[in-house]
Amino acid sequence: MKDQEKEVVRMGKTKVFLRRACFEMLLPVLGICCLEWVSPECVQAKTDNASSSSKMEMRSLESRRVRQEPAFFQTGSGIRWQGVFFGVGFRHLSFGLENGQTLDSISPTKNGVAFNLGLFSEEEAYEFERQVSIVDAGRTMKVGNQSGKRLEVVQNTLSYSWFPRVLRDLYVQLGFGLQGSRSRFAATGSHTISRTDAALCLQLGTAYFATTNLMLLLRFSESRRLGPELSGEDAFLKSSRIRTFFLNYYFAL
Repeated sequence: MKDQEKEVVRMGKTKVFLRRACFEMLLPVLGICCLEWVSPECVQAKTDNASSSSKMEMRSLESRRVRQEPAFFQTGSGIRWQGVFFGVGFRHLSFGLENGQTLDSISPTKNGVAFNLGLFSEEEAYEFERQVSIVDAGRTMKVGNQSGKRLEVVQNTLSYSWFPRVLRDLYVQLGFGLQGSRSRFAATGSHTISRTDAALCLQLGTAYFATTNLMLLLRFSESRRLGPELSGEDAFLKSSRIRTFFLNYYFAL
């Protein structure tokens, strides 16, 4: 009995000793962890995190930039270095025939249409223009061995123009070119063969940029037939005077 009591006392002392030893071992470890927690590196990291958070909040409060509207809706800039333009035109026509007769048309919606394609470079322009004209004379006309009441003319012109700027978006055109034309009377007479002509074309006009991409061009052009060695003996279109209002789309390069 006494031996059992001694064994119990011994075991109790052993447990107390183990608990004290564990406590003494854990206490330094906990101290080191606390020192690491409050070390300068940890403090600096926490400060950096706080500053990053504040910067993000400030950026979120900043006003966002508004994108500019498309260039098509902006007014002209006044400076156009180089670009391509093309469009359609509506005309008033006056044709002088070889026998001295004159044929006029002042109805832009009934006398055909004009097309143009050009390269604009600073104050110069190189252009191709095609005029397709159908004019009702209202009477029978005869030139050479052809006759009819309707004149059909197709004119192709290659031209060079000088475009000095007079105002911010307003330009003046001075140009010249070579023109080849094909003309005939509609099939009311006995002959419908097309006649070809070569002519020198002079141009005078004004161009206004309503927007960056919309160019309004009003042009007066007059063509005079060259000699018979270039136009042929059977040519019958002596001259033409055309006033054209072009609606052009301008694409900057």
